[in-house]
Amino acid sequence: MNVVFTVIYLIAALIVVTGFYIQSNKYLRSMVMTQAFQSLLIAIIAILLGFQLKQYTFFILAVLVILLRSILVTYFLVAKIPKNKNYLYESRLPTTYYLLVDLAFIVVSIFIVYSISFIHIISRIFPESNIILFPLLLFFQGLFIIASRRRTIAQILGYIEEENSLILMGTFILPVPIIIESSVFLDVLILVVIFSIISIEKTEHKPVEELRG
Repeated sequence: MNVVFTVIYLIAALIVVTGFYIQSNKYLRSMVMTQAFQSLLIAIIAILLGFQLKQYTFFILAVLVILLRSILVTYFLVAKIPKNKNYLYESRLPTTYYLLVDLAFIVVSIFIVYSISFIHIISRIFPESNIILFPLLLFFQGLFIIASRRRTIAQILGYIEEENSLILMGTFILPVPIIIESSVFLDVLILVVIFSIISIEKTEHKPVEELRG
């Protein structure tokens, strides 16, 4: 494995670390800014792959991720955070407990899903299929955030984290034009549906049962 691919592995691991940081964070603005940094790391991976493989489509993907996720989505999320101090900080949040449960949930989920469904998927770029583990880890982190948090902004961040995982996985196994189309569609879905409807109606959700239907 050459130096570029090694750097990509390290950045992918750092992306997973940002997911754990978002899970352990109680401050909504800090969580949003970490999401912006996470999206920026995905764009950096796309840029490195563009240089390594000499494919300009990766650069288009990187620009879209930076503009739509790191800038535009972040701007709207910050604007949607209520000015009331009670909503800026999630009090009485058992972050240590959530981290332990999150880790156990991820380990079990990855073992089941990867060993059954993804173990035979070979990356079209990396010779080792274990690169798929990083986006899978990020996906289940986002899923756990949606299930464990009550603030609507935090749940939106979990959804964005799931999207980032799909974009990251697609970068490794799918043609770039498909990833670009998917990324644009998902970002439009966030901006139009989530920001315009869910965030306006409620700033906080009670247990996960309220999200059903």
